[in-house]
Formats: sequence, structure tokens, C-alpha cells
Amino acid sequence: MLSNAPKMRRSPDPDARFTVASRPDVARFHNYAPWANVAFGVTIFVLHYVSPRGSFAVSNLFLTSLVVVFAATAATIAHDCGCAWNCWSSVNIAAGVWLIVSVYLIPGVFWLIVAQTSLGAAVCLVAFVSLGTEMFGGAS
Repeated sequence: MLSNAPKMRRSPDPDARFTVASRPDVARFHNYAPWANVAFGVTIFVLHYVSPRGSFAVSNLFLTSLVVVFAATAATIAHDCGCAWNCWSSVNIAAGVWLIVSVYLIPGVFWLIVAQTSLGAAVCLVAFVSLGTEMFGGAS
């Protein structure tokens, strides 16, 4: 129907800088690790509600879950925006270390100590993977 229409071609811009987004044949790597920390943060939040009341450990879980979810969501948003230095995962490392250390500072029941220690270790591990991905693993 429009076979007589002139074909428009884009001329290469010599001043254009190469980016991964400018090359459709190169896949952009996505950092999925912060989403795991969002899930761990929600698990910590749920742990807050199944814990026995009357101790500061319950408030500690609530505040730590908010920090983990916020920092993991911020890490995902910063990665998708292509920020030059995305260090939000280091906040999750600090939150995971706090979960482990607070077991010794704030007394709690045995199953809460086990859950808090394992979730703190998992948050730290995933945050280290996410931070390593941002620093060394193909973020654009």
C-alpha cells in the first residue's frame, strides 16, 4: 500500500556513547537478589506477629522488617534506574547483622532466636550477592 514511501534510516551519531540500552542485541542483566530480601523482610514482619508479646524483640522485628523491605525495594529501583552507585544492599547487610547481634542483646524465646538468626544470615547472604552483582556483575 505505501510501497512508494521513502524508507527512513537513522544515521549513526558519532557523539553517541555506547550503552547497553542502545544495543538491542545485548541483553541487560537484572539483579533479582533484592526481591528475595523483600520476601525475607515480609517473613520478618510476619514473625513479628507470631512472636510472643511483651518483649522488645517484637518491636525489634517490626522495625528491622521495615528497614529490610525498604532497602531491598530501593536497591531494585536504583538498579532499574541505572544509578551509577547503588549501595542500598549495604543497608540490608547492616540489618541482617543487627538481626544476628540483637539475639544476644535482646532476650527472646528459643524458636524466635533460631528464626531471627537464620533470617539475619539469609538477609546478609542475599544482600552480599546483590551488592556483588551491582559492583561487578553487569549493571548498566
